Amino acid sequence: MKREELHIRDPFVFTENGVYYLLGTTGDDPWQKGSDLSLYSSADLSEFRRERTLVADGSLDSCANIWAPELHKYKGKYYLILSVFREDLGRGSMILVANSLFADFTMLTGEYITPLGWGCLDATLFVYKETPYLCFSNEWTTPITHDGDGSLYICELSRDLTHRVSKPEKIVSGKHSGIAVEIGVGARGFVAEGPYLYEENGQIVLLWSTIGKNGYTVVKSVSKTGIYGEYVFDKIVFDKDGGHCMCFTDLRGKYYITFHQPNLTPDERMKLFLFEE
Repeated sequence: MKREELHIRDPFVFTENGVYYLLGTTGDDPWQKGSDLSLYSSADLSEFRRERTLVADGSLDSCANIWAPELHKYKGKYYLILSVFREDLGRGSMILVANSLFADFTMLTGEYITPLGWGCLDATLFVYKETPYLCFSNEWTTPITHDGDGSLYICELSRDLTHRVSKPEKIVSGKHSGIAVEIGVGARGFVAEGPYLYEENGQIVLLWSTIGKNGYTVVKSVSKTGIYGEYVFDKIVFDKDGGHCMCFTDLRGKYYITFHQPNLTPDERMKLFLFEE
């Protein structure tokens, strides 16, 4: 299957042993059931082959809105982080684990790794100075501030990724970003979601997404003062109705950014750009 033919939201690329692995919010029902958790492989980022379903033990059968899965390798194991909705728990993010990419992923704890009752999604893992951190979105529809402020938070995780060991700290406010526009009918608010972090020149770079005046938008913010520092707006990376990005290095050492565009179902496709573009 050509990249342009694959319907996908929130694309995430994991590279290992000369192979690119792709996952995201894929399948025929992205908004209700959510992702079918397919894993695709490619040798050239142009042609993709479906390999398998990552979770097959029925542990997600009671979940809806399975969104934005990510793959991370940490201390020799593979971790799958995804957002779900359960009638008894609301929205949150969970972590699953496997010993290899081709073993079934199972629940790490079965509990949300994000704060219960907050209404969270789009959690991502960031290891900084050998310490694991979780960055996630408190969704604009259920903000803990009760004022429509969709926001990004970060907290430290235990070394085994089973629980939070610090209080989540707000690092981005959608409402006060100066970029997000108010959305919604009835309940209204401002989006801040899809975080991705990396270190560059001693600074921490945060890429995140919002709904701006031109639609879905990728924003770059930078902290010069560490993980809990002030994340200052740097620039708009992309504002042509595309977002929920991540970055990766290809087999030749070139740095890419990928996200979906447009933000309209079923037209979403994986977009891929050299980062300097």
